[in-house]
Amino acid sequence: MIVTPFTGENLQLAAQAGVEEIVAVYPGPGREPLVKVKGEVEKHGMKLTHIERKLPHDQIVHGLSGRDEQVKMIKCLLCDMAEAGLEVLCYNWMPSEDWCRTTRMNPERGGSYSTAFSVEADCGNVTDADGPPQKATAASRLWENLEAFLDEILPVAEDAGIKLAIHPDDPPLKNLWGQDQILCSIDALERVTRLAPSPSNGICFCSGSLGPVGEDLVEGIRRLAGNIHFVHLRNTRGAADNFQETWPDNGESDLPALMRALHDIDYRGTIRPDHAPSMIGESNATPGYEMKGRLFAAGYLRGLMQACLRR
Repeated sequence: MIVTPFTGENLQLAAQAGVEEIVAVYPGPGREPLVKVKGEVEKHGMKLTHIERKLPHDQIVHGLSGRDEQVKMIKCLLCDMAEAGLEVLCYNWMPSEDWCRTTRMNPERGGSYSTAFSVEADCGNVTDADGPPQKATAASRLWENLEAFLDEILPVAEDAGIKLAIHPDDPPLKNLWGQDQILCSIDALERVTRLAPSPSNGICFCSGSLGPVGEDLVEGIRRLAGNIHFVHLRNTRGAADNFQETWPDNGESDLPALMRALHDIDYRGTIRPDHAPSMIGESNATPGYEMKGRLFAAGYLRGLMQACLRR
């Protein structure tokens, strides 16, 4: 689980809800910030296992002048993660830096609010992603840049014993606001694993990013089985060009079936509750990442896990 904001109280809430592993947002360069975050997590009886989100990578994705410096920083991060006992680095190849939405005020049950996306909205992005680049990069170049990155970074990841988990594009559109995107399907994720076969090269299977595409997610889990290094479970309603995030139990994806599929392939990695609606009393300043809804989601996923173990 990602704890937002990263405070002692929220870490305690996560521990009380039964969370065992914490996923930290990139804490900044150098080993000291990572060790500090790890110490805070361990104070509450949990384990820091993953780094995810806000990893500086825009120059690498687009092949710009600062690319080599960002690659060097990631190599150092992998070594620091290994020394601190972490397991997985989750990254993305989104040209907009991170996930994008057009509203944070989509009405959900009981007066809660979720995020939503529509290609017809003209308000721009409302999440904390950087947004579209000033100059678009073609899909072919994005693939070339990704392959070059993997070729350079995987030997370091292998030596460090760290697994990489690439996250699909969100929203999963082949073109978002005039910029190509390349990781919008199970086929595309499978292609990544073939670009550079390695025990460290894998996938973050995100049901919320892949759900709006309309693919068979259970079959996708089976296809990607040995290459799934991390799982995000959340739910949505609608198609890729117009969808809303929902509570984990009332969207169009069958999360119990996905949990059973993960159990059937003997997935042993981390499953984290992803975006959830903001609830009464919350500011909605960090849509998708307020605490109350994700505590509910953590409990819901914990119940699904126990149900699978007792089949």
